[in-house]
Amino acid sequence: FQSNSVVQGMWLLVAVCLPLAFGLEMTPTECKEAGFNVENLKCSSCEHLNKFELETLMTDCQSCCTAEKELKHEKFPMANLEVCECNLSRFPQIQAFVRKNMETAWNGKVRVKHVRGVRPQVVLKDSSGNARQTLNVEKWDTDTLIDFLNQWIE
Repeated sequence: FQSNSVVQGMWLLVAVCLPLAFGLEMTPTECKEAGFNVENLKCSSCEHLNKFELETLMTDCQSCCTAEKELKHEKFPMANLEVCECNLSRFPQIQAFVRKNMETAWNGKVRVKHVRGVRPQVVLKDSSGNARQTLNVEKWDTDTLIDFLNQWIE
C-alpha cells in the first residue's frame, strides 16, 4: 500500500536527518524537530512503531510522549443486558451479542434478560443484585459492548 511507504519513508528520513541522543529527555522543541507532536503523542502510540520497522525511534518517541492516565472507576459484580425480543432485529449488533451467547464470557456475571418493550440497555448491579446504574446501549456496536463489560464487570 503506497501511503504506508510514504509514511515509512518520512519516518526514516527523520531518523537519518535528525540524529538525537538516546536515553536523554528531550525538550518540546527537540521533539518537534524530530517530528513528534508533544501535545498529541500518547505513549501507547510509540508501541506501534515496530509495525513499521521503526524501532530506532522508540526511545525518542518515549521521551516525547504523554502517558495516558488510567481511568479508575467502580466495577460491578454483575450486569444484565436488557432487551425486548420483539425489537431485537432493529439492533443487529445487540442481536449478535444475544444470539451468539456472548454473555458466557463473563462466567454468569453478565446475563441477557428479555424485558418487553425496553430498548437495549445495560443494568449494572451491586453484589445484592440491586440496580446501581442503567445505560442505554442501543447505538453501541458489539465490540463497544464487550469492551465496556470487560472494563466495568469484576
